[in-house]
Amino acid sequence: MLRLAAVVFSGWVLLSGCAGPTYSYTKPGSSEMDWKQDSYACAQDPRTSGGGTGLVGAATDAKRLYKTCMEARGWTAEAPR
Repeated sequence: MLRLAAVVFSGWVLLSGCAGPTYSYTKPGSSEMDWKQDSYACAQDPRTSGGGTGLVGAATDAKRLYKTCMEARGWTAEAPR
């Protein structure tokens, strides 16, 4: 049982690393509330749901669509360094 848990955890770690970078977003003159509203709206967009497949590619597409939505709302994505 412990071996199975280790295999599942290792697979999860490997797959989550393939999902792409996590961005931070900036927008001159905006507040945290502005970011929360726009972030929520972009996360609720049905196109960013990942299609329910649970695949890494779907997660990557969802992140790309979320980033595109935020940029369309005037936010600048900054990749982690």
